[in-house]
Amino acid sequence: MNRLGDLGRGGRKALIEGIVVILLGLFLIIWGQLVPKVGYQLFFLYIFLSALWTLISRWFGRKEIQENLWITLGKLVASVIFGEIAILEDMAVYLLVYAIAFYQIFTGVVNLVTWWLYWQNGIPKRFRYLTDGIIMTGFGVWSLSPYHDANEFQLLLLGWYLVTLGMTRLRDGLFFEKEMKQNNLKRRVRVTLPIFITALVPAATLNRLNEFLQENTEETAAEAYNVSKEEKSGQIEVFIHTAQTNFFAAVGHVDLCYQGRVISYGSYDPSSERLFGMVGDGVLYKCDREAYIDLCKRESQKTLFGYEIDLTAEQEKAVQAYLADLDKILVPWEPEANLVKKEDGSEDHTYAYKIRHETNGDLYKFTESKFKTYFVLSTNCALLADTIVGQAGTDILSPKGFIAPGTYQEYLDTEFEKPHSMVIAKNVYA
Repeated sequence: MNRLGDLGRGGRKALIEGIVVILLGLFLIIWGQLVPKVGYQLFFLYIFLSALWTLISRWFGRKEIQENLWITLGKLVASVIFGEIAILEDMAVYLLVYAIAFYQIFTGVVNLVTWWLYWQNGIPKRFRYLTDGIIMTGFGVWSLSPYHDANEFQLLLLGWYLVTLGMTRLRDGLFFEKEMKQNNLKRRVRVTLPIFITALVPAATLNRLNEFLQENTEETAAEAYNVSKEEKSGQIEVFIHTAQTNFFAAVGHVDLCYQGRVISYGSYDPSSERLFGMVGDGVLYKCDREAYIDLCKRESQKTLFGYEIDLTAEQEKAVQAYLADLDKILVPWEPEANLVKKEDGSEDHTYAYKIRHETNGDLYKFTESKFKTYFVLSTNCALLADTIVGQAGTDILSPKGFIAPGTYQEYLDTEFEKPHSMVIAKNVYA
């Protein structure tokens, strides 16, 4: 568990991670395919040495925790055989390249869908999504073609990505202890991990909390997790939702609380949903904090991780100005009272209806802006929350604007570790 006593060690960790990732990126740029091949060999060397040590330790180790002898011998034999098969080295390279290509196609399609939605809603500055979508999809399809070898090209791209990612971590480490000027509202570009890696960060955090509580049954979730760097409350609290009921619940949701009211964004109008439910009318609602937390825990069996953010007067003024501008493009929306079928076959009111009538909620739709249409992979809950909090000068979480709840949580955890950041407290509502 992250404790207040852990502060001060995060900077060194970020520096080491940044240097390692930059070096790995440079190795890929310089030596290309040799790097994953060496990695393949080192992996099986590790398996061999680990199994050999397990075999040796059978003579002096505790017998009740010893691994089955046949499993140990199997690891030794398998590591020697697979480590010597050259074709598997080449296969490891191709698998890595194919993974990069499929991710490029994925991000290309996200760009194209975003451009299409922006075009429908008349959003300016959308051309880059079209060009990026075509380029990224083209790279991916070209790399999957069997008529040429795209390995060196894709590993070169991966190398440059790792260099920029490492520079972000290096910057975190270099400025970890520095007391930043909180009146600087300028945002900086932040290179993040791919979405498929960060998507399950909320669920992983919940799993670590549950494992800790299983081993320490005398503690509550709040006693085990909650920690604050200062003796005051933040003006804004960001909530990261997650649950273990299904994949989409595990990926999570982001909203924030300001002046006792939760502000949340999503696709809450079932009649407008399309593209397998990934696209729909953007709905923003504001509701009472305590009633909302109770509804989340009762209705969806969610756990909420809260991050309190301390703002200066100038930062809070910038946030208030943006919220005021946001109100100008909102129109009230009343969810229908019709019952809908749930996954278990029973019928109940929609989530939006419960927000309206159980949490003193007000719901709205957008008349314009990129949030008029919700898209789960770009104009989503995390992007709206980051756009609001970003008025205070937090780092841009993604140069392309594609943010998953896990990406946001990873950033907030990193900022909390810094002694002088705006994130001053972490809480759990389980």
